[in-house]
Amino acid sequence: MKYILKIFIVMFLIASGLNKSGAQDIHYSQMYATPLYINPAFTGNHDCDYRAAVNYRQQAYYTNPYETYTAWGDTRFYPEILRRNGWIGLGGHMYYDNAGDAPLQKIQAMLFSAYSQGFNLDNSIYGSLGIGLGITNRSVNKQNLIFEDQWDPDLYVFNDDGTKDPLFDNSTSIFYFDFNLGMAFHHLVNENWMYETGLSISHITKPRETFFGTGNYRVGRKMIAHVTVQHILSKKVLLKPEVYYVLHEGTQELIMGANFVRGVEELKLYGGLWYRFGRDIIPSIGIEFNKMTIMFTYDVNISKQRLASKYQGGFEVSIIKRFCARKSTRREPCKMLHF
Repeated sequence: MKYILKIFIVMFLIASGLNKSGAQDIHYSQMYATPLYINPAFTGNHDCDYRAAVNYRQQAYYTNPYETYTAWGDTRFYPEILRRNGWIGLGGHMYYDNAGDAPLQKIQAMLFSAYSQGFNLDNSIYGSLGIGLGITNRSVNKQNLIFEDQWDPDLYVFNDDGTKDPLFDNSTSIFYFDFNLGMAFHHLVNENWMYETGLSISHITKPRETFFGTGNYRVGRKMIAHVTVQHILSKKVLLKPEVYYVLHEGTQELIMGANFVRGVEELKLYGGLWYRFGRDIIPSIGIEFNKMTIMFTYDVNISKQRLASKYQGGFEVSIIKRFCARKSTRREPCKMLHF
């Protein structure tokens, strides 16, 4: 496990020299609770038959708060042709993002599929390749925007006469297709240790996204690299440290932290602390019962903007429910750390 620890140390050192700024896509602090958005290769990789979830984030801002809603779900199945060492995951997500005074809105619907292949008899070592295909809608309410040509220098007021910037295209709602790829590697070392690492790339085709008729702005490719370790400290305590690094159009984001899980029969209690480098300290708390997990986090803003934000950041909640409908079979992959 020494090289896993080295990965954490190297990413920490790299982060120390980064200038952070907000990503241009939606982002969650609970990245572990949005697996399909993080990496399509996670589709169908869980210890039950079905999984469904919702996420909500309210990002405090200087005007209207930014809000993001996500609903997602996935399942897996085992075609006979793949025998017991391969399986396929299918899933999908839909999210809605509402930002600013205009507001600028984004809606995306995406379908995911992943192929996983075990490399040993019990599938404790396996790799996954995933793909996501979807459509995105961007819209803005132009009437809520103010442009330079509305300024009346004689009266020192903005004229609200209905005229708007002529460069602004008549279309205030645009659609484009999107394409994501991801890969992941998973290793259940023994009954107490597990780790997984992966890399995903979003906006492969760099889709055109602009409200200006003559504009040719394209969404840049986004890369997410991640490492997760799970270690059972005792019969009742599990430690889950994780690292997420995001690079998108020159902006960088690094989130590092860990959740502790204490299990008492059917009940599990979560508590942890996370850090978005240069920006936020993120405490977490949650509960799991009957395979339903509810997590809460809050971003405490500690960046240079804290004088304006008054240390306010983003509130976030996630609800994930796993459904184990089938009985165990000889073809059921044995690949997860059970706690």
